[in-house]
Amino acid sequence: MKRIRLINLILIMFCCCNMLAQNITVTGQVVDVTSEPIIGASVVVKGTANGTITNFDGKFTLSVQKGETLHISYIGYVAQDVKIMGNQPVKVVMSEDTETLDEVVVVGTAMKKSDLTGAVASVSSKVLEEKPVTNVNQALQGRVAGVFISQPTRPTDDASIKIRGINTINGSTDPIYVVDGMVMDNSFSGFNAVNLNDVASIEVLKDAASTAIYGARANNGVILVTTKKGVEGRTQITYKFKGGVNFAREGYKYLDAGDYLYYQRLGWQRTNGGTSMENQKGFGVNSGVDLAFMTEANKHLLNEGWQFMADPTDPDKTLIFRNHAGELHDLTFRNAAFTQDHYLNLSGGNDKGTFSSSLGYYSEDGQIISTNYQRVNGTINGSYKLLPILTVNAGGSFSWSKMPDLWTYDLKSPWNGETGEYELFYRTMSMFPTWNPWNEDGSPAAGWSNQDGNPYYWKDKLTRSTTNRKTSFNIGFALEIIPQQLFLNGNSSMYYTDYQFELFEKKYQQIGQAPNTNRNASQTNTKVFQQQHALTLEYKKGFSGHNINAMLGGEYFDYQYQNLEARVSGAPTDDIPTLNAGTNRTYTTSIKTGYRILSGFARVNYDYNYRYMVSVVARYDGISKLSDNRWGFFPGISAGWNVHEEAFFKDSKFAEVVSLIKPRISYGLNGNVNGIGNFDVYGKYGSVGAYNGNLGYLNTGVVNSKLRWEKSHTFELGLDLGFFNNRVHMIMDYYNRTTSDLLTDVNLPEYTGFPSFKTNLGTISNRGFELEAKVNLLTKKDWSWDVTANTSFVKNMVKKLPFNGNANNRQGGEQIWDPKSNSLVWVGGIQEGKSLGDIIAYKQVRILRDWDDVRNHAGDFVDEVANLYGPNKAAEYAGKPGWKPIEPGDVLWDDKNGDNIINSYDRQVVGNIYPKWTGGFSTTLNYKNWSLYGRFDYAVGHTIYNDLKARILGQYNGSFNLITDVRNSWSENNTETSIPKFYWADQNAKKNITRSNNGTTNLNNNNSTFYEKGDYLCLREVTLSYKFPKNLINKVFLTDASVYVTGQNLFYITGYDGTSPEPVMDIQANGRGGIDNGRYPTPRTVLFGLQLSF
Repeated sequence: MKRIRLINLILIMFCCCNMLAQNITVTGQVVDVTSEPIIGASVVVKGTANGTITNFDGKFTLSVQKGETLHISYIGYVAQDVKIMGNQPVKVVMSEDTETLDEVVVVGTAMKKSDLTGAVASVSSKVLEEKPVTNVNQALQGRVAGVFISQPTRPTDDASIKIRGINTINGSTDPIYVVDGMVMDNSFSGFNAVNLNDVASIEVLKDAASTAIYGARANNGVILVTTKKGVEGRTQITYKFKGGVNFAREGYKYLDAGDYLYYQRLGWQRTNGGTSMENQKGFGVNSGVDLAFMTEANKHLLNEGWQFMADPTDPDKTLIFRNHAGELHDLTFRNAAFTQDHYLNLSGGNDKGTFSSSLGYYSEDGQIISTNYQRVNGTINGSYKLLPILTVNAGGSFSWSKMPDLWTYDLKSPWNGETGEYELFYRTMSMFPTWNPWNEDGSPAAGWSNQDGNPYYWKDKLTRSTTNRKTSFNIGFALEIIPQQLFLNGNSSMYYTDYQFELFEKKYQQIGQAPNTNRNASQTNTKVFQQQHALTLEYKKGFSGHNINAMLGGEYFDYQYQNLEARVSGAPTDDIPTLNAGTNRTYTTSIKTGYRILSGFARVNYDYNYRYMVSVVARYDGISKLSDNRWGFFPGISAGWNVHEEAFFKDSKFAEVVSLIKPRISYGLNGNVNGIGNFDVYGKYGSVGAYNGNLGYLNTGVVNSKLRWEKSHTFELGLDLGFFNNRVHMIMDYYNRTTSDLLTDVNLPEYTGFPSFKTNLGTISNRGFELEAKVNLLTKKDWSWDVTANTSFVKNMVKKLPFNGNANNRQGGEQIWDPKSNSLVWVGGIQEGKSLGDIIAYKQVRILRDWDDVRNHAGDFVDEVANLYGPNKAAEYAGKPGWKPIEPGDVLWDDKNGDNIINSYDRQVVGNIYPKWTGGFSTTLNYKNWSLYGRFDYAVGHTIYNDLKARILGQYNGSFNLITDVRNSWSENNTETSIPKFYWADQNAKKNITRSNNGTTNLNNNNSTFYEKGDYLCLREVTLSYKFPKNLINKVFLTDASVYVTGQNLFYITGYDGTSPEPVMDIQANGRGGIDNGRYPTPRTVLFGLQLSF
């Protein structure tokens, strides 16, 4: 018995000792490399749920067992493991995670970047946090190879985004936007409604193997946005402020009144003689402006600010005038426009659930008066663990924005959707400087129209505004069926857009016209509702070095569009702008349409020991836009090899320098149906007048129920390289994408009663190369310096078109003489074997200097475009109605075929509207808590037709002011110049500028000197930021605090002399792709920012 008691005593003592060993209390502190405490770092006993987070001083206390390992982690830092051998205090120094290969990217599921086999680019949360950009498009600009973004200059406008060039000749070429799994409709600036402060990361899927999982809508690429969610830990409040000034970028300078009168009166005389000059607006003494012939009766005006000059057309007369040059410009533009952005976020959570909510307000004073933009948006999301294996999540967002439109729209068609930019930058800015924009009583003067009057008169009389409201809701769940292996995920979302356009015209009166009391009013309400429901089953398994991640899912997508527009006139007063006050119901229309997509998809990712990787994806889409061929199958496959993980490589000398080699290969298929309407395959109908007393309906198009998907086949080769422990990291890609079954129009014989019908007969290809590089130039205790760069080249070519009997099955285009083949050829338009976007023009050799030059080089010329003849042809053409002689100061045109006849065959290709090379580079220099960041982007190879400059120097509208370049036009004293002799209304004179366009706006067929290379390098951003030390801000209960100052769009290095060299790539942009006919000048912006976290 004593022996048993002794044994029990020994066991009790052993257990007590063991319990004492399990109850070690460990204290410690987590700091960064600058010894600043890291607040909220996770400290967890590895392999258990036992853990805590660090406090304001970065300190923690945790009860552990001796020999256990602590795992310390914090977002943006390299995680560390510390083994506990006693209760001595632990100090952990964490360094920032600069290893790009371990970034997690989202491509339908989260993956490490090192495991990717497709072409996917990522903009991390760290980049987004540190760079003060306003929207997602700005965050991508110049940072991602193969993605070109032409930024809008108004906050309400959408950027033009192209991923790897043009993939179709019909329909939209924009990528799809997916926000937290929800496809975002971008018809009404939907993507701009996303507050960048809410964004955690952005991924761009470029190759078909990556985008195939998104099926039908992913033909032009996919932009994935993941928003911020709550995290487990203490509740955190974050406030961000950004405010600053947009400074106007200088455009063309215009003449003062004296020079204006000199050139206009002289130009009128050259074109028309002296007939009726004095009745011409602006430069005629009888046109109602501050201009007269000087007499004794008005000579006193010289003492009241008026000026005088000799009449250039009659030196015996003296003109007296008042100079109002620049007054309309100063009234219209703000030299400094203020902007402000406020953001408030509340987030937190525990082991049961997380939450995050935000509220944002953005306001920007437009560069033009009365174009102030406002936006309010907010989000809320959360997750809750109902069961250990079941988590539910839900969220919602809203956005409201409003902006007045310009007053310079066409009064005859106020509802046509034109913004009036063209009229503002041409007519308003070039208003004749002899006109006083103020009445004698000091009130603003109306002028001759709303496009060239005082803006303070018209902005009150003509009101147009646009309001956007967007709301989204989502709910989902995650069910862990087999722990860490089998998961079932579901998500449902709804997205609602309410767009409202309102117009009201008060009573107004133009010079020389009776008061207009129509009081036109209109309202357009557009509602878009989409719902999306998805269910996925995901399986993960690893065994003996093999890792499999498989997913199977289905999705239903429904899109509904509804539009109601009504117009009235005849309201009795200016005080009631609503439609019910109008006495005449002039127009009412409504549209209701929609489409649905049902999809099944699957993906399998496999790797062996992270060396050999294969990804196979497939999607099966059925869309209601198609009939007999509505289902499409879109597969993709990609593979990669991490050569640097091989034993033979690790043992080689190459491993001392080369730290990463990963060749990649991929192939995929995408679909597209953007080129057809929602119901085209079922019949297109319209209405016509009264038919037997009733409204008649008729077919307006041939039905083709056999239409099928456009299909894009993409083959890609890629190579990832790393050197010196990945301090130098490069990604290279070559791709060849061929889109077949293009949705194109085929012309029909006239006897069918229809002009054309839609069919699948066409092929276009895009080939390109992309390169991204990141170099860590310096890493020391207090210093770091990183440089990134990217570039991309793309070339498109039409391979096949429907047979139409034309050479190369050409659609459109121009016929010119080809000296190489000594024959006529077709260029431009859309034709097999040619690129899209070519520009055709008449080539100016130079300006004819004098009569000897005319006789020697144009003596036998006959210009059939402008009806001009050389001196040697005078006997044949002199005296013919409409024919004029070629004179000094006219253009010497390139006679391509040498027949001495200048006609359309002498034109040539002078450029292309699309850039060939695009890219950007940036540098980040950090010293302790300071950071200096700079970013450039560029585009090379595109040509812009400077219609604004041509229109002004050609004086197509006759009376408007001229830019100062006219001073360099040809004269007897200035014969060496590239600007022809100035005439009033070039289209009525020598057509030296407009050529066959006769004063209208057209991309092709103008004088070649007005087609300018748009190559540019832009300093897009410079930011200096400072992060306050933790030990300082902790005293005021802050966990994080930083400030910054940034400059944006600071300068362009370019040969283009317009306001913006960025390409106008969208052919549908007011029907004027490639044309600069007056654009908002991109402002220079200076911002101050502040971020505080509690």
